[in-house]
Amino acid sequence: MMRNAALTLPLLALLLLDCSGPDSGFPEVEGWIQSGEVSIYDADNLWEYINGAAELFIDYGVQTCHAADLAADDVTVTVEIYDMGTSLNAFGIFNLESSGRGEPFPGAIEAVISPPWQVLLLKGADYIKVNLFEGELTDTVSRSLLEGIARALRGSTTLPAEFDLMPEAGRVSGSEGYQAQGFLGLTELTHCVHAGYTGEDDAVWQGFIIPTTTATADMWTALTDQWEPLEYRETTVLSREIPYRGLVGVVRTDRGIMGVSGATDQTQLLSRLDRFAF
Repeated sequence: MMRNAALTLPLLALLLLDCSGPDSGFPEVEGWIQSGEVSIYDADNLWEYINGAAELFIDYGVQTCHAADLAADDVTVTVEIYDMGTSLNAFGIFNLESSGRGEPFPGAIEAVISPPWQVLLLKGADYIKVNLFEGELTDTVSRSLLEGIARALRGSTTLPAEFDLMPEAGRVSGSEGYQAQGFLGLTELTHCVHAGYTGEDDAVWQGFIIPTTTATADMWTALTDQWEPLEYRETTVLSREIPYRGLVGVVRTDRGIMGVSGATDQTQLLSRLDRFAF
């Protein structure tokens, strides 16, 4: 009996990854009929569905992907709902895949509507991709479908709270972003929430923060070992030169590790840190 039970458990796990109905976790979208079963993937087997692209989703903390075909009239689409674990992770992958083209959308945070082949939606911790399978995905059909999906999903309709950690003054509207790995091309900068800022000279530079939830003591120690220290306003500023990007500098605050980039010299770097971090 024990041997049969051991064989049965993996079989049940496989069956749960390909299911349909109310227990599948896939929302019912008004005006659209689900055709076929819901396929469910997690970080361990997402590569079976999207091949090499799975690595990027794993970097951004993907939990599950629910995929199913929906049909209305003569249009059939494949809807992929990626649960990214947190709204910040979802924002990061959405912003990356949309190349920052997201616009506010009713009932959600942002959307990218680019018929005839694909539309994207962001709501809370969910990142939704809709791909045309059959028919014509017009602007009107796209908006109606996304509105239905947004109504069916729970989650926040505002930007992740981590952006509130950065000052609003001087922030370029719509420039917000989140990069899980290699911000500014530096492997030591991870989990960076960032946005564009303008100063007195109208130049645009990047301000960023690694929130305290991810900014560990080991991370600061690693930066201390690699970057140049200087004392400013009774605290330590770490800085380094990035080819073609200018000076970048960081300080440790109660909000996290805060930094600015694109400075031409130390005076400009400290001036920007004054506005951004102090």
